[in-house]
Amino acid sequence: MLPVFSQAQKWKRQRVEYSFGIGATNFLGDLGGRNQKGTDGFMDFEIKATRYAAGFGYRYQLAKDWFIKGNLYYVMVSGNDNLTEQPARANRQLNFKSNIVELSAQAEYMIIKQKSGHLYRLRGVRGKSWFRFEVYALGGLGLIWFDPRGDNGSEHVRLAPLNTEGQGLPGGPDDYKGLTMVMPYGLGIRRALGGGARSRHFGSWTIALELTMRKTFSDYIDDVSDVYYGTGNGSESTGVIGAGYDEEAAFFSDPSGKYVNGGYGEPQQRGDKTDNDAYMMGIISINYKPARRKRNLPKF
Repeated sequence: MLPVFSQAQKWKRQRVEYSFGIGATNFLGDLGGRNQKGTDGFMDFEIKATRYAAGFGYRYQLAKDWFIKGNLYYVMVSGNDNLTEQPARANRQLNFKSNIVELSAQAEYMIIKQKSGHLYRLRGVRGKSWFRFEVYALGGLGLIWFDPRGDNGSEHVRLAPLNTEGQGLPGGPDDYKGLTMVMPYGLGIRRALGGGARSRHFGSWTIALELTMRKTFSDYIDDVSDVYYGTGNGSESTGVIGAGYDEEAAFFSDPSGKYVNGGYGEPQQRGDKTDNDAYMMGIISINYKPARRKRNLPKF
């Protein structure tokens, strides 16, 4: 029984793992999207808006099938109405890009474990070959910093200080912060690279692919959320962006020039404030688990 128990507790000997990953991102918010009416989540995926991400991670095994991992990612996201042929969104002519710095923690549960056995097909030897893949589900919570910028044709300008939806003006929304919570969730698959006695002395390596959705608690990552400020005032056109701030604010509020002077009897939709922004990430990581220290007695 003792050897069996020792094998079952083997995971306790190498609990720590370090990772470096790079990959692709795609923003799911109010700008751009597919050639259809705005849709929540993955159904609004537009491949031309794909950007990049890179980051580091620290992973620790809590139990036989449970892990916890801390992540620090640098992420680029963007959206542009010129990528969609859906008339209402294409006519807005809005665009943005933003750097995101994400600090998050995630819990992982191993759904499919790697199986041990002989590695090669040997004549006359029965048993399972070594299955080197692991599949796991993950979920977590984190904090992101973002800073949307818009393109005026010559440079990218920070949008938050421009108050493009009338922040700070009478009847306008409150200023938004560049910090918000994020909730990552998804699936991962990993494969061992090498193994055996060598890994016990020099550590082991794995390669992993994680596909995740990052749901945020802000609707202003793209600087768009509610209605064009100044619309909904009947025949009045006072208090609009240009009068309240300046021409640059007016331009980024409404590059089309259709709503910048207000005067509409009903508020004109600029974004969808009922659905917060999100972004997807596909990360390929290389992971290193240091060799366990030699001890006189086994650690159970």
